Amino acid sequence: MRSSAQVCDNTLKSSGQAALKSIGGTDRYTELAGNRQNGEPYRFSVSLAAKRLHSEFSKRNKCAVYRADGENDFPLLDINFKPSLAAPKKVSDPGAKELFYPLGAFASVNSKPGSTYATLYFACPTQGPDGESSHVMASLFVPKAQTHPGSTPDDRMAVLNDVARGLAEELGCADEAGLPARVPSPTNG
Repeated sequence: MRSSAQVCDNTLKSSGQAALKSIGGTDRYTELAGNRQNGEPYRFSVSLAAKRLHSEFSKRNKCAVYRADGENDFPLLDINFKPSLAAPKKVSDPGAKELFYPLGAFASVNSKPGSTYATLYFACPTQGPDGESSHVMASLFVPKAQTHPGSTPDDRMAVLNDVARGLAEELGCADEAGLPARVPSPTNG
């Protein structure tokens, strides 16, 4: 059993911890346990996420957080990282339920029926077997069935921003990443 301060390799600061409590309605969590076939742990660590950033999807290290009540085998939230050649342009679709945040190179929370996604791109040059990437994409998925009713899009972005800040520090690009200590209010496209 872990608290909000302990999950995702201790990357959540006070605002991210409060946001996770709002999303889950609790402060008791678990993470993936055990090891992969290669001996690396399933549990998230920023050092392993940095090491595996350019690996194929199934070999990347992700932060999967579960409620500790044991009532559901599905994660409360899932955070993944991958290299990207660029950040997307902000395109506003009048029918979309999307909020944009002025942080990183691109940040949004998009609510779709059945789930909520948060996406964050930040500048961070990395080198992999396929060449150099200029950005890192961080994504957070929260199934709506798992989300506490009082949770907001700002909560999802606060959690994603804190974990992304931890990875940016590990990768040595925290200064250029543009990830603030506190998430600013969203803008309207």
